[in-house]
Amino acid sequence: MVAPPRRSRRGRTPCRTTGILCAVTMKSIRSGTRPPTGRDPADSLLDAAEFCFDQIGPAATTMDDIARQAGVSRATLYRTFANREAVVSGVILRAARRYLDRIRPRIVAEPDLGSAVLTFVETTIQTATQDNSIAALFVSDDRLADTGLSTETSVALFELVTEFLRPVFTAHWTDLLPGTSVDDAAEWILRTILSLLTVRGPKRRSRDGLHDYLVHYLLPALASTGTADPGPTPPPGDNSASDPCT
Repeated sequence: MVAPPRRSRRGRTPCRTTGILCAVTMKSIRSGTRPPTGRDPADSLLDAAEFCFDQIGPAATTMDDIARQAGVSRATLYRTFANREAVVSGVILRAARRYLDRIRPRIVAEPDLGSAVLTFVETTIQTATQDNSIAALFVSDDRLADTGLSTETSVALFELVTEFLRPVFTAHWTDLLPGTSVDDAAEWILRTILSLLTVRGPKRRSRDGLHDYLVHYLLPALASTGTADPGPTPPPGDNSASDPCT
């Protein structure tokens, strides 16, 4: 009969294959915590929270759900995030950064300010109608409140988008209307996206119709020159003929 592994001091069990102490303590096994993997612990917790949100929705997800999914104790979760609101905010802001990083090359490659703004707005609207994680970034403050968030998260999103667009405005500074504030211009762009995604208007516009609408009513408030107009640019892999925005 094979003897059970010898229990060493401080509750640690020697690894049979190496003869050295395992890094996982018996206490951590009982509490459900996982051994460190070298990855930022906050990212693992946000992954668990994101999974729970997808399964049962942000409003129904509790800190217990997140800790259980992450395989950690509640104490470990609370050491990283002070409360549930901080977790939800972390998930949303991380998704925003990832989305902006993903589309950055397309935006900076545009030849003028008008084309960059159109590509950003159209791509964001198209993506939000197909990807729930992106749609969650562009919602009203009332919907943010439904998930237990304060408007501080909404403000943080505006700041992220402003910093994302700032280099675009800088690169095409001569296209910007004289006296226009970069912060105000970025806010107007984001408010346009928010309105198109959350407020049902009198008509449903095709992608070409949305493009023409933005050219006539968004760009004149920002750009002092005409824009190269290659037509709307759909997200990769999207062959739909129209979009559900109003």
